[in-house]
Amino acid sequence: MFAKKFALVAATVATLAVSTLATTAPARAGDPGAAVAAGAAGLVGGLLLGGALAQPQPETYVVRSRPVRVYDEEEVVVPRRCWREVWYDSWGDRHVRRLCR
Repeated sequence: MFAKKFALVAATVATLAVSTLATTAPARAGDPGAAVAAGAAGLVGGLLLGGALAQPQPETYVVRSRPVRVYDEEEVVVPRRCWREVWYDSWGDRHVRRLCR
């Protein structure tokens, strides 16, 4: 992490130093090779800087001293209780029904 920040600060300082010290030359329309060379230099510089900043992070490992406890939940099955209910209505008719809970 420190190296990544240091590389970024160093690249920023170098860019600012070069931009303040460099003088601009007049552009020449008859020299197409200069534009290609400048483009190639920028591409190579970007690749180098990108490769330096994109270094993989070290892998972290978790070491446990004892296994994690796992509790299995058992399904509780309550047996059904069934009975017959007998009742008489207001006309004296007998009714029987079976109830289960």
